Amino acid sequence: MAKTLLPVLLGAALILAGCGDRSGDYPALLPSEQILAEPAIPGHAEIAASSPDQVVSDLQNAGAALAVSSAEVTAAQSADAQALTARAEALRRRAAELARTAPE
Repeated sequence: MAKTLLPVLLGAALILAGCGDRSGDYPALLPSEQILAEPAIPGHAEIAASSPDQVVSDLQNAGAALAVSSAEVTAAQSADAQALTARAEALRRRAAELARTAPE
C-alpha cells in the first residue's frame, strides 16, 4: 500500500506546487500620467518641427542628387554592356581559334 501511495502523494505535491501566485506573469501597466502625457518630439525631428520648408528643400535636393546618380549609373551600365559584349565576342573567337589548332 505504501508503494502505491507514494506516487499519488508525489503527483499531488507537483500539482499543488503549480498553484502558486502568478502575479509575476503579467507585465506592469503604464501609469496614467505617462499614457496621457503630451508626446515628446525626438531630437532628430526638431528641424522638421521648427522649419518644415527646410525639410522640403532638403528632400528635393536629395531627390535631385538621386536622379543624377541614377542617370550616371544607367549610362555606365550601357557602356559596360557594350564592353562586355565585345569581350565575350573576343573570347569566342579565341576559343574557336584554339579549337582549330588543338592537337588531336
